[in-house]
Amino acid sequence: MTNALAKYLADNGPADGELLDLLAFNEKMAELGKMASGVVHELNTPLSVIVSATQMILREEGLPDFVRELVERINLEAARLAELTKGVLSFSRTDGEGRREADVNQVLRDVMLFLRYEAQKRSIAVIEDLDFRLPSIAADGNRVKQIFINLIMNALQAMEEGGKLFLRSFPGEKSGVVVQVADTGPGIPAEMLARLFTPFFTTKGPGEGTGLGLFVTRKIMEGIGGTITVESVVGEGTTFTLTFPVAE
Repeated sequence: MTNALAKYLADNGPADGELLDLLAFNEKMAELGKMASGVVHELNTPLSVIVSATQMILREEGLPDFVRELVERINLEAARLAELTKGVLSFSRTDGEGRREADVNQVLRDVMLFLRYEAQKRSIAVIEDLDFRLPSIAADGNRVKQIFINLIMNALQAMEEGGKLFLRSFPGEKSGVVVQVADTGPGIPAEMLARLFTPFFTTKGPGEGTGLGLFVTRKIMEGIGGTITVESVVGEGTTFTLTFPVAE
């Protein structure tokens, strides 16, 4: 049994079969992430060569316009792929032993490297209002990524084409760092809000969700000493507000 799964069972007691299977699956995905990091390292070397070579070519004088345009495109795409590989590494990398500190804005940016395409595919505008003067939060960066992936994917899936996703970060009124994930989706009826964080409860259609994403998200927030709340208006959208403790 993996350490994370053993810890969950120690903290929460026996899990039923479906939840146990999902937790084991998550552990397998973590192992796949470590394997993927090896592939990414292999990709970084040729990508660096391509970027360097195109930059050298672009410094040459007298290049035909169509050649310069092609080389600039190659340079741009290679640089974009190199940036994506950095994001992959950030997902597969584990924090140092005992390290519980993260830049919440950087975590959001890492997550959006992967999810921005999903937003573009759905013609959803992503509007960021991030305060980059915020202190580090007292949380494991990879755990926080799991939270943001759950919330942002839920928001994207809830919206029709042409919706808006809002990502905000700002200081808490009394203490902590606040992050809001808001959408312009259909909203959630009041009678469902009270059950939103209940295991296996989902507002999605049959076969479209396990009903565990928000349950796990709340568990993670409780584990780091943070809070998560939700507000929703039917026909207008939903806003999740997370408050993280500040690293000392």
